[in-house]
Amino acid sequence: MISSTPDIERSVAENDNVLVKLRNQKRHMTPALGKVAEYVISKPDVSIHHTLVELAGSAGASEASVVRFCRDLGYNSFAAFKIALSISLLKETPVATGQSSDSVDNSLTNTVDSLRDTATLLDRGNLDYAVDLIGDAGCIYFFGVGASAVIADYGKYRMMRLGFKTHSFSNMHSAIMTISCMKENDLLVLMSGSGNTQDVIRTAQQARKQGGKVMAVTGNPKGELARLSNICLQTAVPESPFSAGALSSKASQMFMIDVLASSVLEKNPDLNDSVTRTAASIAFCQ
Repeated sequence: MISSTPDIERSVAENDNVLVKLRNQKRHMTPALGKVAEYVISKPDVSIHHTLVELAGSAGASEASVVRFCRDLGYNSFAAFKIALSISLLKETPVATGQSSDSVDNSLTNTVDSLRDTATLLDRGNLDYAVDLIGDAGCIYFFGVGASAVIADYGKYRMMRLGFKTHSFSNMHSAIMTISCMKENDLLVLMSGSGNTQDVIRTAQQARKQGGKVMAVTGNPKGELARLSNICLQTAVPESPFSAGALSSKASQMFMIDVLASSVLEKNPDLNDSVTRTAASIAFCQ
């Protein structure tokens, strides 16, 4: 059955960008859907003119795979997907093919792209819910492994400046022992680019067992961590596994923490008193 125009319009969000979605979700797709994603990313201007049958043929996939591909991205029809792709092409800033040989330029470009894509992917409804969870939390715990542990510590710092009771962990044993005693009104914020880091997954499972709330900050909204979480905030992550730990792969997580802290303060202006007091407490260091 062909979707009506209102249905198509409802399935295409105002700030939607299908190309950003594809760049960040392609590596988490099945091989069949990955073929379609690869083709669309490489030839978006051609793809918008294809019929469903033509796209399937060009991508070397089945028609059923194209239908699943559209639904997996959140579109209720192939027509809605094409509209979203057309809009995305208008939003994309033209860039030169190939990267600069200069490492400074490349690092800057990758980091800026990561921040911009994360802002595009951010669901404002999820953000509002996340702000409420933080505001209602008795204690806020942050946990990440490897380079994500640095961001977890930054999250603790930002919440501490707002006056919240908060802790961060970089070691699973410390995290899971503490979480085994968390209360139902406590919140665990987990950082993972892949969304499948085993230490993080086990900690999330322990938190759910205790009845606590779990917030995922991840580049994989379809990973195991997202499934275990009460809420998932998606960040943009580079495709290459070799970029793990690089600024471009962590900037999006830090940006999300910053957005959360700013949004919590905006919704709870009484917290400005805590900001003032925490700032005054370390004034002697300056």
